[in-house]
Amino acid sequence: MTEKHAYDFDLRLTDPVSTHALQFRMISEGARVLDIGCHTGILGEALRKQKHCHVIGIDNDRDALGVAKSRLDSALEIDIEIPGWTRTLLEVGKSNFDVVLFGDVIEHTRDPLSILGETKVLIAPHGVAIVSLPNVANLRIRLGLLFGRFTYQDSGILDRTHLRFFTLQSARKMLKDAGYQPIEERYSGYSLPRWLIDLFPTFFAVNIIIAAKVNDRESR
Repeated sequence: MTEKHAYDFDLRLTDPVSTHALQFRMISEGARVLDIGCHTGILGEALRKQKHCHVIGIDNDRDALGVAKSRLDSALEIDIEIPGWTRTLLEVGKSNFDVVLFGDVIEHTRDPLSILGETKVLIAPHGVAIVSLPNVANLRIRLGLLFGRFTYQDSGILDRTHLRFFTLQSARKMLKDAGYQPIEERYSGYSLPRWLIDLFPTFFAVNIIIAAKVNDRESR
């Protein structure tokens, strides 16, 4: 059994409305995966062990990476907010990924469009980016605003470290503006019925998870 570390979280891979479970299900068996913001590598380890994926992780948290290196095929210290970050991966022959996973990362960055744009050189011709984002239009946030509340928290949709906020519409637009074509969407929720979240994702989704292919291959 894998030792649990302070940075770890419960994956709940059998939960039909869990964000991490949905990301896990969207990644194919044996895929070559770049996990951006891998942290301790807990999701990547599950992909390796249960789906036989080859997982490379990157993060700028040295303590977390120390754990990730024992869980993933490789883990590198890279700050995606520094332009040219992809060169570090290309120089060591790490590219042509089937999946580039941004699991709750983009909302922490200052320039998501530039980061997503630069990422395209790492994606295989048949590959996709999977981007998971919190939904600020969730009903709980709407109700809070109705009563004048917009209180930052240690985690969740109003995580105090979030620099960007997204709705379903703005998440789709961001990907399209960055040169991607969304091809699949899934939504996580607060233990609500799966059918209800899927029927009204704008209101009930906690996280929006979009798989998108590169739309402008000529620019690679």
